[in-house]
Amino acid sequence: MAVRGWGPGFYGLVTHKAITSGGMVATASDAITRSGLFRPVAGLAARGHPCEASCAMVTGGAHVTIGWPRLRAAALDVAARAHAPYSHLRVGAAGQAADGTVVVGCNVENASYGLTLCAECGLVSALHASGSSALHPSAPATPATPASSTPATPAASAPALVAVSVVAADGAPLLPCGRCRQLLLEAGGPELLVDTPEGPVPLRLLLPSAFSGTDLAARRDQGSG
Repeated sequence: MAVRGWGPGFYGLVTHKAITSGGMVATASDAITRSGLFRPVAGLAARGHPCEASCAMVTGGAHVTIGWPRLRAAALDVAARAHAPYSHLRVGAAGQAADGTVVVGCNVENASYGLTLCAECGLVSALHASGSSALHPSAPATPATPASSTPATPAASAPALVAVSVVAADGAPLLPCGRCRQLLLEAGGPELLVDTPEGPVPLRLLLPSAFSGTDLAARRDQGSG
């Protein structure tokens, strides 16, 4: 499994193609700039391809420039190594962490079908295996107390991924399936940018009203023994 790191100098994206969300039509650039997390990078105009303009993300107080062309190239490269003898759909995924680390994954199919691993599964596994400095505890672990039936909870990890590109072997973007959107939520949070044919959009638009660890903490059965 390849883990690749690229430093500063990425070229990112702001696109003006229209998307539809919640019954309202907006532009992808609106979707990512209205949150206040992104700003255009001056001097880099669109050159005809939806992922060749530029944006920068503010995360943890630092500006992170996202290199969409390079992410797509990395995803296409790893798609060639996918194991897809059943669907014949080779998929590659590349993600950029907040510290600039780039990790990749490809789909690995199985004769039982249900055990097939999506490319995004490999990407998230590679992210943790990489030891990226963007993976750090944001809250201490909560131990179980003898007087309480509440189970111990692990330390929460701050979202590490800031951008993800998923492509087929033809190089065109693919949107993650529902399971992988849930997986990416824990790896990057609701503001994680996911590449689409119309440009990058926050994951929260692709997975609204998502289930998360907050729901577990709030709704678990406190009376079970």
